[in-house]
Amino acid sequence: MFKRLFSLGAAAILCLHSHSAAAEWLSDMRAAREQAAQEGKAIFVNFTGSDWCAYCMNLKKAVLSTPEFETYTADKLVLLEVDLPRAPLPPAVRDAREQLCRDYGVRAFPTCMVLSSDGEIWGAFSGSRPDVASTTTILDEALARGQQLKAARELSGEQRASALYHIYRELPRNLRMAAEALEKEIVENDPHDTLGLRAELAADKQMRELMTEVHAYHRNFRKQTEIFERYLAEALPGNEEHIMERKRAIVIFPSLNLMLLNAQNTEDVQRAKEYILREAAISYPESIRAEMIRSLEKTFSDPQALLQKAQSMKNRAR
Repeated sequence: MFKRLFSLGAAAILCLHSHSAAAEWLSDMRAAREQAAQEGKAIFVNFTGSDWCAYCMNLKKAVLSTPEFETYTADKLVLLEVDLPRAPLPPAVRDAREQLCRDYGVRAFPTCMVLSSDGEIWGAFSGSRPDVASTTTILDEALARGQQLKAARELSGEQRASALYHIYRELPRNLRMAAEALEKEIVENDPHDTLGLRAELAADKQMRELMTEVHAYHRNFRKQTEIFERYLAEALPGNEEHIMERKRAIVIFPSLNLMLLNAQNTEDVQRAKEYILREAAISYPESIRAEMIRSLEKTFSDPQALLQKAQSMKNRAR
């Protein structure tokens, strides 16, 4: 009897210990930054749609809720969840979280980031991950980048600008979109553009301004098209192809899909064909334009079959 009671007591103690050791996920950026500053840690942010995004659910199950991940983060990272569920949220809370997504250039869920305690991006990934190891590899790189930034800031003038620029260029392009403060710091430390970096940084700034404008008109394809056309007319060197690439992904193919899904007859399919061929003629680089047009012509070679396929897809989505 005593042994049984002892076993039950030990189990209860273990359960209590396990519960108390569970990782704490914050939901407020300000609180996360304050805690990270106090504890000398970075911040891990999970931008998620917890009740509707299948990839988010998979990531949480496979990685974020595991004991291995909690152990890895315990002495390195403050955990923050920015959740935009379908379930109702107070308007002010939803607005604040949506603003965070805009501030950090989050376009898809899940997106996870490592930030400094003052909110600077050190690294990120989007989509699910199969296991903890594949996740922590990315986080290790981000934390190492944070140390590199700290070391670069021990320098001054052109040396500091050069070191910071090297780190900046290693950031994936989507992260550079949210690195405005780092761009400004590089320019300030090379005021005479001795390193010749200003033109490239200006091109990145133009892309950031473009995407900010475009995403302010989400799914308003007409307005977004106008914005893209304006930026194409004013494209800085190196940006034309990037702008056309974004236009294809954000406007052209979503518009085409919508036209096909709403098609009632082959005349509607023909209008969709005319639209995509017209856009292909101006939004693909000359090197692949002819090939893309041939491929699109083949896709639309049987309007009736394409109409039936689109209607079948629409019925399945209902």
